[in-house]
Amino acid sequence: MLVGPELIRAINKQRVLRLVRTAGSISRADLAEQTGLTRPTVSAVVAELLAEGWVEEIGTGESSGGRPPILLRFNPRARWVIGVELGAGHVRAVLADLAGTVVHRVKERVQSADPLTEVGRVERAVQELLGRIPQTGAPVPVAGVGVGITGVVDAATGTWRYSPHYQVRDLPVGEILQERLGLPVWIENDARAMAWGERSFGCARGVDNLAFIRVGVSLGAGIIINGQLYGGAHQGAGEIGHTIVVERGPRCRCGSDGCLETVGSALAIARRAVERMAAGEETAIRDLCGDDPSRVIATTVIQAADAGDRVAQEILAEAGHYLGLGIGSMINLLNPAMVIVGGGTSRAGDHLISPLRESALARALPTLRERVQITRTALGEDAGPLGGAALVIENLFRSPNVE
Repeated sequence: MLVGPELIRAINKQRVLRLVRTAGSISRADLAEQTGLTRPTVSAVVAELLAEGWVEEIGTGESSGGRPPILLRFNPRARWVIGVELGAGHVRAVLADLAGTVVHRVKERVQSADPLTEVGRVERAVQELLGRIPQTGAPVPVAGVGVGITGVVDAATGTWRYSPHYQVRDLPVGEILQERLGLPVWIENDARAMAWGERSFGCARGVDNLAFIRVGVSLGAGIIINGQLYGGAHQGAGEIGHTIVVERGPRCRCGSDGCLETVGSALAIARRAVERMAAGEETAIRDLCGDDPSRVIATTVIQAADAGDRVAQEILAEAGHYLGLGIGSMINLLNPAMVIVGGGTSRAGDHLISPLRESALARALPTLRERVQITRTALGEDAGPLGGAALVIENLFRSPNVE
């Protein structure tokens, strides 16, 4: 633990680094003026940051009468970060720099419902990315690993509390991965990680109040309030998939009836397609699945809709309508400036998003719907893993000791 002069030096170093990072380019004199530190102190801090690779000199700026100042900028490749998404049926991971630029990706479908097996898959994905770090010049350290996981996650302790998809109860994922990888590890709910990814690197930069709706095999919401991730009293906030939208509706995996997940998720879309095939309706879905209902997934319906199939388009519109019911209530409850729709099923595009937007805005209070923006994810499949990477970056620059 840093104390006394060492703590002061670390705080000064962090102040200077944060300013260089946000400024784009800046001189030592401007750093001294804006931080209130003496020029000798700034020069010493900058020398240390240059030696460690955090900043770099990029030439001279305009002179105000004396010698032209040497400009500094933040080096986004001073450290690498790894972000991972463990969703319902997949692992995605990225190796990125501190600006969120992805240099390598790993993606794998998973079948097991055993949480320890899937944590092992996360470990292997990280190890694969560690082996693909660009080797140019001096080795660049990895600052840490951020993992977004489906279900209820206690981010403070790194514990996976519960997931309807995986048979898990109170698994210390953060501790397990940190011990196996030998790196700092941060754990978060996957939808919250996606929200943080969009705010850090996507369509929500600078937006302090937003909700990210993850639409896939399951549904979840990542909520940011006043620039901070919101987890609720027990880290269970955002389970929009288990709000009731159909009275006495289909039975949900959680044990309730009529949850949004039963009518708006990828599984619900596939189920409706099978039901309409069984009713004898003519649809391209039948050809795409070889007339085998067991092969129908949401992607099958999306492909048929893109090809102009009426039944597929109606199924996606129906799911979008129900999603809009839940989102409209969320707009009234939280008053976000932006609602972002992501997850695998968001690939349906306007087949899903247009009816979703119409349904949500029809139910939002007039003064709220006039100001809220409902949009599709800008990061696509990278939203989850880049959100994990953004968690590492946020924690890296939050501490006075950037090492």
